[in-house]
Amino acid sequence: MNPPQPGERERQMALRQMVEDISAELELAPLLSRIVRGACDLIGADNGSIGLHDAERDLIRTAAVYRLQEAELGAELRRGDGLAGRVLEQGAAIVDNAGIAIDHGEHSRIGLPIHWRGSLLGVFGIGAAAPRQFDAEDVALLELFARHAAIAIDNARRYSIEKRRAARFALIARVTATASLSDDLDLLLQRIADAVHDTLGFANVDIPLLDAADPEVLILRVRSGDYKRIQREDRLPIHGGVMGAAVRERRTQLVNDARRDPRYRVPPGMDAAQAELAIPIQWRGQVLGVLNVESNGRFDALDVSSLEIVAAHLAVAIQNLRLAADSREAAVLAERQRLARELHDNVTQILSSMSLLSQSLPQAWRRDPAEGERRALRLHELAQTGFAELRSLLRELTPPDVRADTISKASLALIGFERLRDEGLPAALRPMLQRMLPEPMILELNFDDYQRQDLTHEEALYRVCQEAASNAIRHAQASRLEVSTHTTPRLVMLSISDDGIGLPAARRKGLGLTSMRERLEALGGVLRIVPHAPSGTVIECALPRRDRR
Repeated sequence: MNPPQPGERERQMALRQMVEDISAELELAPLLSRIVRGACDLIGADNGSIGLHDAERDLIRTAAVYRLQEAELGAELRRGDGLAGRVLEQGAAIVDNAGIAIDHGEHSRIGLPIHWRGSLLGVFGIGAAAPRQFDAEDVALLELFARHAAIAIDNARRYSIEKRRAARFALIARVTATASLSDDLDLLLQRIADAVHDTLGFANVDIPLLDAADPEVLILRVRSGDYKRIQREDRLPIHGGVMGAAVRERRTQLVNDARRDPRYRVPPGMDAAQAELAIPIQWRGQVLGVLNVESNGRFDALDVSSLEIVAAHLAVAIQNLRLAADSREAAVLAERQRLARELHDNVTQILSSMSLLSQSLPQAWRRDPAEGERRALRLHELAQTGFAELRSLLRELTPPDVRADTISKASLALIGFERLRDEGLPAALRPMLQRMLPEPMILELNFDDYQRQDLTHEEALYRVCQEAASNAIRHAQASRLEVSTHTTPRLVMLSISDDGIGLPAARRKGLGLTSMRERLEALGGVLRIVPHAPSGTVIECALPRRDRR
């Protein structure tokens, strides 16, 4: 015989109170916990669960439990699988009083569908320990409660959808605002990747771009979420992976069961995600890169549509930055052309006049010393004018931190700076050293394993080599100069050696050596000066690697 249950009036009052309780909750997860606890209290059950129906996959996924193991959360039951699967299959309530062993005791169970507007929302699974058994009255009361629960669940789902929409609108607004905050492309992409992760809470975000030199490769430097710990640049061929498929097919790739997709790739040392969404970043039909997002839950149409809008904004931002870079290059070209005109119209004409005047000077001096003196004075004036014109042009070219009284060094640095920026250290050092060295002196260069460094590092190495070579030419009486580089996983090193007379035993600490040492130390590097066998000097410098992007 069943134990006595509360009277009908008390149960109706309890039902009314529970309906009021669940109606006040709009967040889905706590609402489901309240509903399953209320269902158990309503009919005097010991434990229970509520699973939501995944219509796309036609299964029940456990969403909340009461007095059951937390491990049951997320369990997926297909048609005919377990009590919830049987309810899904039959579409009606199931009462099982035959008893099932739970925690070493016999339990009766009710499985009951939760319907809303003709569709299945979910399933109740309610249990009670023996000798409690369920009857038709329990089922009727639970069905009544299920109708109210369905309304609350539908409202919470609508609220959740609106919250998700609001978050995605906020993300789009944030991306739009961020796109104009930086002219550094990597910094811009990093800010947007962080915005996607922070706003939507996805586990991982990648934004690789196609290599301009090799459109078959994606270059991945920008990551957020768990992948932000990966501090390296990866080159990903587009013929593999989900991101590669997005580039090749030029359409969004949605993978909600990533572990079963052979294209899915997990970086070494990282955990696999459940789902991956790869959206090509396209500008007028041309793929620029990929917005790739990974999640521990499933993606839906709202995720796809909102992130496709983000990808469209990314395409505009990337293109704008590239156009700005082209504009800056055009401005540089225009400035070069202006300087060329200035040199041709001013300095070249002055030099031409000086050449003609110098050719007539001997004859004029023989004919009339006073005339020769006047022409010599005129030649001096032309030279001063030419020097002033050159100095004016050099002042425009000289970086602000170069002192005016080192104009000769500045001019030499300016000759190599453009090549240093565009082509790297070896390409800048070679012509500079060839100009500096006198005719009999032999120059040997070895840059075989050099890796291009950040411009500040390369400029420091360039200046050190310039100063060291100058010392060897002026003081060492050397016949040979050797310059080489060596790159290790952590350091980039430059060595300048000569076969001259070597350093004096008691050398004075000059400005050149001090400048070299200070330049390197400011960047975390070191300078070492040692004798070179069998004669000469070796100047070695090392800087922490800072590979140029």
